Amino acid sequence: MLRVTVLGSGSRGNAILVDGTEGALLVDAGFGVRSLTKRLALAGRRPEEIGALLLTHEHTDHASGAAAARARWGWPGYASAGTIEGLGQSDGAPPTAWQSFVDGGATAVGGFVVETTAVPHDARDCRALVVTDVRSGARVGIAMDVGRVPETLPVAFERLDLLVVESNHDEQMLARGPYPWSLKQRISGGLGHLSNGAAAAFASGCVHAGLRGVLLAHLSETNNAPAMAIARTREALHRAGWMRAALYAASQGVPLAPVAATGESGWRAPSAQLGLGL
Repeated sequence: MLRVTVLGSGSRGNAILVDGTEGALLVDAGFGVRSLTKRLALAGRRPEEIGALLLTHEHTDHASGAAAARARWGWPGYASAGTIEGLGQSDGAPPTAWQSFVDGGATAVGGFVVETTAVPHDARDCRALVVTDVRSGARVGIAMDVGRVPETLPVAFERLDLLVVESNHDEQMLARGPYPWSLKQRISGGLGHLSNGAAAAFASGCVHAGLRGVLLAHLSETNNAPAMAIARTREALHRAGWMRAALYAASQGVPLAPVAATGESGWRAPSAQLGLGL
């Protein structure tokens, strides 16, 4: 059955493992090969078992490890046409080294089907993804680096089993925090990142009887706190009638426990792993 492990998420690197009935995918590769290997091992996977790499966009915290990982392990790579163009300028890889997502349709990747939706962000062509495990029919929606929620995204994210959504910053912490004004404007603007409030509102709009788990990602270590993000989203989910306990917040340094399509979490990474150079 579908299982999602956020291997790490934040401004210093992002990678999400999606396990399915017939294989595994990696969404984003913002870590080097050494770190990816360690993080995958904690999730019970070897890099050689990954069937493909999907990129949401070309920014370094999502793609800095993509070229080295693909060269080492031979992963097929998928991204939007704009992201592929951006990658060619940053890592020198020819456009033919990547395959483009099918726009307005579904891309078959191993035992999965991937559908994408363009989202506003200051990248070439950032995409939110819905990954469906073909055999089980379970669906996970992944929305990272979303400046604002376009009208098309809630429609694309209907009937999910699991939702992964960025909850980047607390609005007041960002406003009062140490960042320069220009960076604050970028983060909170329509091409930046979702606040806790915006993420909570979006998550509540995804509520339906079959939604089993919600994972919050890309939390700022300077302008947010896991307890704050969870509290904001839990309140919105409860107002929408979703009373499950399966609400989690990912961190930068340690992989989040795998979350199954049922919402159940498989293990807890011990804090001692923080010293492993992940």
